[in-house]
Formats: sequence, C-alpha cells, structure tokens
Amino acid sequence: MPAERNDRGQGSCIPNCNHKEKALSGSLAEKRGVSVPKIRPGNPAVQAGFLVLVALLFGGGGSAMGLANLVVQLAGFAVLACNGPAVFAFFRTAPRALVVLVVATLLLPLLQIVPLPPAIWQALPGRAFAVQSLELTGGSQVWKPFSLDPNRTAIAFFALIPALAILVTTWQLSREDKRGLLILVVVCGLAVVLLGAQQLATGNRHLVFYAQTYGSPDLQGTFANRNTGGLMLNVALVTLVAVFPLRQIRAIWTLGGAATVLLLVVGVVLTRSRSSMALLLVPAALALWRWLRWRRPALNRRTVLLAGALVLVLAGGASLLASNQRVQSAFGRFDAVEDEQRPLIWKDTVVAAGRYWPVGSGIGSFDDVFQPDEALENLSYGRAQRAHDDFLEATLESGVVGIVLVLGWVVLLGRFGVQALRRGGTSLAAAGTFVLVALQSITDYPLRSQTMLCLFALMLALLADADREESESRRAPRSEAPRKARRQGQKDGHRPSAHL
Repeated sequence: MPAERNDRGQGSCIPNCNHKEKALSGSLAEKRGVSVPKIRPGNPAVQAGFLVLVALLFGGGGSAMGLANLVVQLAGFAVLACNGPAVFAFFRTAPRALVVLVVATLLLPLLQIVPLPPAIWQALPGRAFAVQSLELTGGSQVWKPFSLDPNRTAIAFFALIPALAILVTTWQLSREDKRGLLILVVVCGLAVVLLGAQQLATGNRHLVFYAQTYGSPDLQGTFANRNTGGLMLNVALVTLVAVFPLRQIRAIWTLGGAATVLLLVVGVVLTRSRSSMALLLVPAALALWRWLRWRRPALNRRTVLLAGALVLVLAGGASLLASNQRVQSAFGRFDAVEDEQRPLIWKDTVVAAGRYWPVGSGIGSFDDVFQPDEALENLSYGRAQRAHDDFLEATLESGVVGIVLVLGWVVLLGRFGVQALRRGGTSLAAAGTFVLVALQSITDYPLRSQTMLCLFALMLALLADADREESESRRAPRSEAPRKARRQGQKDGHRPSAHL
C-alpha cells in the first residue's frame, strides 16, 4: 500500500512538473524575445512552405516537363482541398480588384476550351488554316474550342492551381508566419546556388535535374532555364533585403547576411544570364532605399568616407571576380548582343498577332501558330517555341482580352508596389519581385515556370492583406476613437464628460 501511494503520488506530480517546465520555458522565451513557431501539418504556413519546396524541386523545368509539373499541381490541389474555408474566405473578403483579376485569370483558359459550333469557330480570325486542314479529313463541321491548342490551354489552367493555393492560404497569415516563409525563400536561393556549384564542379554531368542541362557551362540548380534560375536568385536577394533586421544587429547576423548576399550575387553571375545580371540593380536599389529611409544620413564627411570605402570594397571584389574564367565567360555574353535572335522573333510575333487579332489563338498555342508567320530570312536551326516577351505572347494568344488582363495586373501591382515602398518592412520583397518579373518578362517568360509562379503568388499574398487592412482603416468612422475613449473611461470607473 505505501508503495501504491508513493506511485500515485509520483504520478500526480509528473503533470504538474511538466506544466511548470513548460511555463518556465515559455517565460524564458518571452523574456528573450524568441518566438517559437508551431510547426503543424495543418498550419497554412507549413502547407504553403511545403508547396514552395515542391515547386522548387519539381517546377523549374518549364512547360516541357509535364510530369514534374504535374507533381506540383497535384500538391496544389491537395492544399486547396485541405483549406476549403480559406478559399471561400479569400473570394469573399479579399480586395475586390484582386479577386476580379484572379477570377478572370482562372476563367480565361477555361472559356477558351469550351467547344463552339462550326459557324462560330470557323468565323474567328486566323482559323482558315485549321478549316482547310480539317476539310481534307472531312472534320470541318465538328464543334471545336476557341483555342487552336486546347490541350496546352488546359495545362495552362492547371498550372495556376499551385499559385492559387499559396495565395489563398497565406494572404491572412500572421506577420511572423509571413516572415518565416520569406526566410524560406532566401534558404531556397542558397540551396540553388550550393547545388549549382556542385553541378558545375562536375561539368554539369552529375546531380542535374533535366537532360537539356547536361554538360551546360551555366549554374542551373533546379532550373532548366538559366534566365529563370538567375531571376529566382534575384528574388532571394530582394527578400533578404526586406527581412534583414536594421535594429539591434548582431555581428553574426551582419556576417551571415554579407555571406548570403555574396553567394547569391556570384550565383547570378554564374548562371550567365544577361537579364539576371542586369537585374542585380533592383536588389541594390531596394537595399539603398531601405537604408536611406531608415537612417536618413546627413551628407557630411563621415558619410562621404563610408560611401567611398564601400565603393572601393565593391570595386576590389569586382576586380577579383573579373579574373575568374567563369565570370569572364558570363560577362563576355554581353558582347554577343548583335547575334541576338529575340528582335527577329518579336517582329514575326507582331505579324502573327495581326493574323489572330483581336481574339487571339488560345493560351499555349504560340509554338504552333507562330510557324506560318516566321519569315524565311529569320529561320534558325531551332524553333522559337516562345515569343521571349510575355507581353507579346499574351497579345498573340489572348488578343484584346489578354492585353486588358495584363494591364489590370500591372495597375494593381503598381498600386501595391507604391504602398509597399511607403510602408516598408517585409512588403518590400513583394515590390522588388514585381519589378524583377515585369522587367524580365520583356525578354523572357518567367511566369511560365511553376516555381516562379508560386513565388509570385507568395509575394502577392504579402500585400493583399495589407491592402485590405489599409482600406478598412480608411472606411472606419472618425468617431471610432472618441467611442473607444468613452468605453475605456467607463471601464476605468470615470464618467465621460458631457461634451463627448
């Protein structure tokens, strides 16, 4: 019996001891200012981070890697299925302009694959070739969709699902969760550089993700396109600028931040992507903007000396890197601008867009519809496959509707970006990402990558909730503050004055 009482006494004491230990550890964490994130599978932040990692591993191959993209899309469907209430909440409470653009972007490819009667689809601009081909096989009187390549149009819709999943699950997250996801983006950038370094060490013959990158002289990482890989590293740079603390900076943070910046910049150079190297000006300008806004330094002798020392350090580092053979090869690509084929592709794309104007040929149909209008003098050994200008490609594939949709996104993101510059903080990462994607879209097709599409949706979610809160604060009645003061006075036992 005494033994039993002793056992029961010890058993009743264990929960109390555990409770005290948890309370003590929680109080110590609060005193140290350390936030311990709760990593649970059901946490939307964890699900969004998982989806970003899946997109990084499987979504960097472009539209040619159908099975790899399917993995990302299935993960997106799974996240949406687990967050049904969040989906309805987004479309009900998110900023109206954003909801309208998201719905229009999702509906456009779906409407383009709806079958149409022969009298309608044959009357659309640019369908003469399709009618002539089907007449030879006796199939000209069947119903056909608006798009000339409905399979790729359907794939374009499914490619939007992971981005939608990230947007609806992250736009109302707490500031700490959003900051954690941004830190994940920086870590992903470092992982791409480290993986790419290992690939380059083996001549891109081992650890490569895609067959077309085998033996490449570029830093590829998890991407098949060096331009997209370089852009992702630039996104990691602007994210690092946004999340780096400016107050109570420890030496280890400064050293770690400088090392991370150096690795990411060297990674961008080793991709040998000219557009990505030029876009390094964006994170540099964003860092300067944030520092000037925080410090507001006076133009004195000390400031001039510090700026001069920084310029000398950067110049010295650039001179050391310039002696590297790979770096020389990367910058040497700027000398080959006269051999660039993009202006010739743009010229023929304008001609093709005129054939299908004003309705377009269908999303994803560029590679098929471009061939008849490619000038003989512009032919090369390979196929263009893309317009290498997302704005021109949207015009060819979706006509007036595509132009209106792109302009709507530009206006909305421009407004969000200006607000982010005024507000500062982590929202600067979104503003920098929008600028990076818009500028590279002039010469490439960054959002055709599942990885970049997911990162873009994450940055968009950063600003959606902030815009809603700002709109609600504007709509709040002016009498709200006196009302709160009266309620507080009543709680404190004071009677409000008569004039209130």
